[in-house]
Amino acid sequence: MSDSIPNLGGASRIYAVFGDPVTQVQTPTLINPMFAAKGIDLYAVPFHVTGETLEAAWRVFAAMDNVAGIGVTVPHKIAAARLCDELTPAAAAVGAVNSIQRRGDGSMHGALFDGLGFVRGLAVNRDRLAGASVMLVGAGGAGRAIAHTLAGEQIGRLAVIDVDDDALGFTVDMVNRVMGAPVAQRGSCDLAGIDVLINATPVGLKSAEAFPVDLNDLGPEMLVADIAALARDTELLTLARQRGAATSDGRDMLEAQIALIAGFVAGLEAGTPL
Repeated sequence: MSDSIPNLGGASRIYAVFGDPVTQVQTPTLINPMFAAKGIDLYAVPFHVTGETLEAAWRVFAAMDNVAGIGVTVPHKIAAARLCDELTPAAAAVGAVNSIQRRGDGSMHGALFDGLGFVRGLAVNRDRLAGASVMLVGAGGAGRAIAHTLAGEQIGRLAVIDVDDDALGFTVDMVNRVMGAPVAQRGSCDLAGIDVLINATPVGLKSAEAFPVDLNDLGPEMLVADIAALARDTELLTLARQRGAATSDGRDMLEAQIALIAGFVAGLEAGTPL
């Protein structure tokens, strides 16, 4: 890192990453080399900000002209969305943000790149989404963002599974509202007729037996994605590969999302990678 990123200077700009905890945040490590490679005098720096101090910290950083923006992770994604002056359509629909661009007038423009990062991370497999029958396990923040983006990919239908009934209902209603048709519904454990299986929960890190879907019908014609798989493959992905299915893991999503965040923080339009 020290070989590729020069020292901060008076003209440098800061991308503040808020989290509680913040020690696990990977954004600075991943995004700073991208800025350096493009010759952009911009640096992501982590800050430990609690829920109680979020608004105060927000006001301070929003007031500083050399702040390019704010990144937020757990547990601030929803609260930060309420503090923004403007939201992208995805952020507004989901009610959460993970990256905020500070504009020249000091206004804060919030975006959510989980969903777009996911579909971009699919690369050539993104073409499989149009008209597909998709099962989404998990209607939390990342799951909702993915569901919203899937609606824009013109999927055929979406079956959603979550233990939180309110989150499940919110996600189903959101997708149907965006698509203007009853495309989304509450899912079951049956994979029959499913083309794409997406796991947006950490349950895959435990065991395949804990997964709330019967995987007996998982076959080579399917696309299986598990965003929890970062440092290692989950049992779900291992099984999918054994069955000959196309796969995508959390690293695909993360790399695509970091490029989108980098572009946004550097001043580009939301959805434009650096």
